[in-house]
Amino acid sequence: MKAVRTVLLLVFLGASLVGFSETTLVSDTFDSSSMGRWMTVSGTWRAMNGRLYQTDTSERMAMITIPVRQSGKVLYEFDVRYVAGGEDDYAGFGIHFCVNNPSKGRSWGNGDSYLAWLTWDPGTYGYPGGFAQIYDSEGPTDMDLFPEGDILEDGDRFPIMVDYLKTEYLAYTVTVRVELDTTTGNGYIYDPFDPYRYRFPFAMGQSVKAGGYFSFRTNSLAVSIDNFKVTKL
Repeated sequence: MKAVRTVLLLVFLGASLVGFSETTLVSDTFDSSSMGRWMTVSGTWRAMNGRLYQTDTSERMAMITIPVRQSGKVLYEFDVRYVAGGEDDYAGFGIHFCVNNPSKGRSWGNGDSYLAWLTWDPGTYGYPGGFAQIYDSEGPTDMDLFPEGDILEDGDRFPIMVDYLKTEYLAYTVTVRVELDTTTGNGYIYDPFDPYRYRFPFAMGQSVKAGGYFSFRTNSLAVSIDNFKVTKL
């Protein structure tokens, strides 16, 4: 009887560990000069000195894509460092998540996906600072701010300002952690400088379609990226 109880206990513990397990879907520290499964769509991307670089500051639609299946609860992690491009007071950086039918060439949108975007554009918004936006992409030329509406011009409804994206922080390496639940469209954005996370409805309470690709993109900006990891929670 004792042996039976021991076996049952081991089975229960094993099931518990499976229930709380995490699966690394993709991980890259860019230690090799090879780009591996990354596919350059536009811009100048290369792996060097243990980081992924996009170096073309004149390209406004730079993008690179990697296949990775995303569904359920997913955690995206990487660190990003500013290189150049902000001298003209115009720059942008973002990630396309849950991408289906990704663009194969230079494009405004990126298949069927969502874009989490940080933009620096004091000429539009009236003062320095970064703004966070979520775009809904439905093809290479069809992308709008989410929720549905015209492309924002005045900044007074959406997006939200990110106070720490100022010129004095340009020398920082910023760790980005974004968590998404595709079944609810909700997620969390982790503060890179403080031990806090902020709940954010990526799809305004709607589910997000599972995707097969992930993309980085920049606008008039050179950056370097490292420690990229996507985990299924």
